[in-house]
Amino acid sequence: MKSQQKTLKSSAPIVGQGKRRLIRSYFLVSFLLVGLGILASGLIGIYYHLSDIREQTSLLQQEIANNAALKVEQFIEEIEISMWAVTLNREIIAHGLSPDIDFQLNKLLKISAPVNEAFATDANGVVYEHVSRVRSVVLRNKQSISSTNAFDKAINGETFYGSVFFVHESEPYMSITIPIERYAGEFIGVLQSQVNLKYIWDLISKIQFGNDGYAYIVSRYGDLIAHPSISLVLQRPDLSSLDQVQRGFFENNQDQSEEESSTLVTTNLKGEKVLSSFTLIPKLDWLVVIEQPMKEAFDKFFDSLFRTSALLLFGLAMTFIASALLIRKVLRPLEVLRQGAESIGVGDLSYRFNVKTGDEFEIVSNEFNNMAKAIQDSHANLEDKVASRTREITESNRALEKTRKELEELNKSLEDKVKSQVSELERINRIKHFLPPTVSEAILKSDVVDPFQTHRKEITSVFIDLRGFTNFSDSHEPEEVMQVLREYHEAVGKLIDKYGGTLEHFAGDGIMIFFNDPRPQNNHIELAVRMSLEVQQRVGEIRPEWHRKGYNLDVGIGLTTGFATLGILGFEGRLEYGVIGNVPNLAARLSGEAKGGQIVIDRKTYSRIDNLIEVQSLGELSLKGFSRSIPAYSILSLST
Repeated sequence: MKSQQKTLKSSAPIVGQGKRRLIRSYFLVSFLLVGLGILASGLIGIYYHLSDIREQTSLLQQEIANNAALKVEQFIEEIEISMWAVTLNREIIAHGLSPDIDFQLNKLLKISAPVNEAFATDANGVVYEHVSRVRSVVLRNKQSISSTNAFDKAINGETFYGSVFFVHESEPYMSITIPIERYAGEFIGVLQSQVNLKYIWDLISKIQFGNDGYAYIVSRYGDLIAHPSISLVLQRPDLSSLDQVQRGFFENNQDQSEEESSTLVTTNLKGEKVLSSFTLIPKLDWLVVIEQPMKEAFDKFFDSLFRTSALLLFGLAMTFIASALLIRKVLRPLEVLRQGAESIGVGDLSYRFNVKTGDEFEIVSNEFNNMAKAIQDSHANLEDKVASRTREITESNRALEKTRKELEELNKSLEDKVKSQVSELERINRIKHFLPPTVSEAILKSDVVDPFQTHRKEITSVFIDLRGFTNFSDSHEPEEVMQVLREYHEAVGKLIDKYGGTLEHFAGDGIMIFFNDPRPQNNHIELAVRMSLEVQQRVGEIRPEWHRKGYNLDVGIGLTTGFATLGILGFEGRLEYGVIGNVPNLAARLSGEAKGGQIVIDRKTYSRIDNLIEVQSLGELSLKGFSRSIPAYSILSLST
C-alpha cells in the first residue's frame, strides 16, 4: 500500500496544459468581475450626471421662458391699461360718446407707441370715431363690427385679444378690444386698437442663454411673432410642424400638471438638434420657446465624460494587475488539488494530498484526504451493499406493479360511474327543455317525493295575447304563422327567464305566466310589471318587420294579483304544474280588453304599486264570467 501512495508537494513545479487552463480561467473571471463592476459604476455615474445637467439646464431654460412670457404679458397689459384710461375719461362718463373721443383716441396713439390705429363704436357696433398714425381714415356710413367675435365678447364685459395678422406682408399685428362703460354694467360701445408687435422684438432679442441660446414667440397657427433674427420674422415661416410647438400647445390642451416636463430634445427650424423649453401665454394663445444647441448645452457633460473615461481606463489597468497577482497566489495550490482529484477519480484511493499553505486550501486538502480514506474503507463491502439494495428495489417494483393494477381497476370503475352520471345529466337536461326553468329547478332541488302538492298562495298572473292573430292565421300560410309564433315565443320566453316567471302554458298566441311560485319572490308584482313593459318594448321592435311583410299584429297584456290555487294538473303520463282561480281568469279577460300595445291591470293590483307606475284610467269594464264591473287601468310607464 505504501508503495502505491503518491504525494505532491505544493512547491513542486507545475507545467502542462492544466496550468494554462487555470491561468486563463482565473484571469478572465477576476478581470471581468472587477472590471465590469468599475465599468458599470462609471457608466451609471455618467448617466446620472447627464440627467443632472439636463435637469439643471431645463430648469434654467424654463425659468427664462416663464420670465419672457411674463414680460410679454406686461407689455400687452400696459397697452390695455392705456386703452382703459380712454374709456374712463370724465367726458365719456358724463355724456357718453361725444366728439371729445377723437382727442382721447389721438392721445392713446401718442402715449402708447405700439398702437397704430384705434376706433370706438357705439352700443350697436357702428364705428363712431377712427384714428390712425399711418394712414388717413374716412368713415363710411354706418360702418359696423357688430357681427364680429371681438364686439360680442367686449359688449359682454370681457377683453378680446385678436389673432396675429401681418400688414403688407411685413410686420405682425394684433387687435385688442375692450368695452366702454359709463357705469358698471352700462355698455355704450367698444374700443378696439391695432397693436404693432414689432416692439416685442427688442424684448425677445435681449434674452440670452449661453453663447448660442435664443428665444422666440409663435402663435397657435405657427406664425412667428418675434425672433432675434428680424429677417426670419419677415419671411413668415410656418413653425406649426416643429415638435416643440406642437408639444407646447398640446400640453396646454391636456391640462398639463406642474410635475410634467416642458423641455425636450428636438430640432429647430434649420434642422439642428437643440434642447428646447416652452411656456404658454394662455390669454394670448402664444407660445414662448427657448432653444439652445445641444453641443453647447452639454459641453460640461463632454468634459466630465473625458475625465470619467480616463478614470475608467486607469481602474481597468489596476484590475488587470490585481488579477495577475491573485492568480499567482492561488494557482499553485489549486493545481495540486486538481491533480489529486484526478488521481482519486481514476481509482487511486491511496492518494493523499500534501498542501501546507496555512489557509483554506490546506483545509480543503485535509477534507479530501478524509474523503479518500472513507471511500477506501467502504469499498471492501460495497458489492454486498449493492446486492442488498438491488433486492430492495426488486421488491419495491413488485409492490408498485400491484398498486398499478389496483389503480387501473379503480379508474375503470370510476369511468363507468362518470359515464352513468353524465348520461343521467343529459336526460335531465333534455327534460328541462319541456318544463319551465322554475319548475324544473324546484323538482331537481326538492328532497320530497311530491314538491308540488296543491296549495294556495298569492301570485301575480300575466296573460299575453297577440291582437289580430286570428285574421292573420286565416289569411296566411301555416309556415308564415309558425315563423311569427317562433319569433314571438322566443322574445317572450327569454324575458320570462330573465324575470324569474313561471310559464303556465302556451296556447298558440296566448301565453300565461305567474310569479311568486314555486320560487318565492317578495317583489313579484314589480317583476311582472317590468317583464310586461319589456315584452311590450321587444314586440315593438319586431313589429316594423311584421308590418313590412303585411302582418298587422300587436301585443295585448293583462296583469292582476291575488290568491290562487296551484298544483299538479293532468293525468298519469302527462302532468303539468298549473294555477286555477279568479286571478288567472281575470288576467286573461283583461288581456282580451287590451288594445294593441296596452298593459291592463285591475284597481287592486294598481293600489299595490301606485308609486311605481304611471297609468291611464280605462273606466269600469264588464268582463265575461265576472258579475260586477272591474275598474281597469292602462300602464303607461314606470315612474321616474
